[in-house]
Amino acid sequence: MNIKRIAIFVFFMQLCNVCYSCKKDSSLVIGEFKIRKVTDGDTFRFDNLDRPVRLLGIDTEETFKTDDAEQKTNEIAKHWEEFYKMERDGSLMPVKTDSPFGYEAWKWAEGFFKDVDYVRLEREGDGRDEDMFGRYLVYLIAVKNGQEINYNVECIRQGYSPYFNKYGNSLRFNDEFVLAQEYARNNKLGIWDANKLHYPDYDERLKWWNKRAEELETYKKVHSSDESYFNLSVSKDFDRLEESVGKEIIIFGGISDILTKKFPYLMRIPVSKEKVFEIVVHEEDSVLLQDLNMDLLKEYYIYMKGVLEKYNGKYQMTLKSKDQIWRE
Repeated sequence: MNIKRIAIFVFFMQLCNVCYSCKKDSSLVIGEFKIRKVTDGDTFRFDNLDRPVRLLGIDTEETFKTDDAEQKTNEIAKHWEEFYKMERDGSLMPVKTDSPFGYEAWKWAEGFFKDVDYVRLEREGDGRDEDMFGRYLVYLIAVKNGQEINYNVECIRQGYSPYFNKYGNSLRFNDEFVLAQEYARNNKLGIWDANKLHYPDYDERLKWWNKRAEELETYKKVHSSDESYFNLSVSKDFDRLEESVGKEIIIFGGISDILTKKFPYLMRIPVSKEKVFEIVVHEEDSVLLQDLNMDLLKEYYIYMKGVLEKYNGKYQMTLKSKDQIWRE
């Protein structure tokens, strides 16, 4: 390890020693829970917790979870490059699929928590406490050898995950995540080790996620104070929609599904499991989806301007012109 890498490592450890204590905020603590099961590198189940969790800032590779997971992993490892190419199948963006390194990340996580009974779960504090599937969005803090460790950051530092900022940079630990990823890359750990059987397109993933994070930052800086704009990535803005039914507004969000089996077509922007905004496309306007290149727009955040409607309890906006939708 050269002098530069040693300096980065020392600075990182000093930063971690400070950050976990000084950034602890009792108002953001969900509670302390016993780990029931380590499902994979970023998925856990806990006793006495009313819902699953999604760990903030990380996204480990997928793994088989059946009893024969190791056998299946060994099989795809024999022809990993061909397997991943088939799984991506010409997709515009990188995909998630079971991988040999996903299995390795799972086993590392099991070992990491082998001597840990209880962990503390903490929120981000940005008003978005759950994802579209109803899972808590959390940081997982564990005590090992008498020291508190942010598992989310440690997972990146050990190279088992990239910094996953697809839904925005971390408000509390962005610097730690960035430094952890730099350390793992410089030392060729985990997903940054060319000899490991992991996803081959991390540079592409990071470019995509960073662009989305930039779009969120732009919205916050430029439009968040304008009451005619509604950020559908947070519940508080969704709850404001009721006051604007019948008015022209601008919404900001990410399209998760485009339903085109029957008319009218629907494009859905989920805020949570229960809160979904719909963009309606009638048959006479369906050609707009081709003009707008929705396959690309679906991967980023979009703005849409129109009159807010409400139909069967759902907030909607009708798309009639390609000028209604844009990216910044």
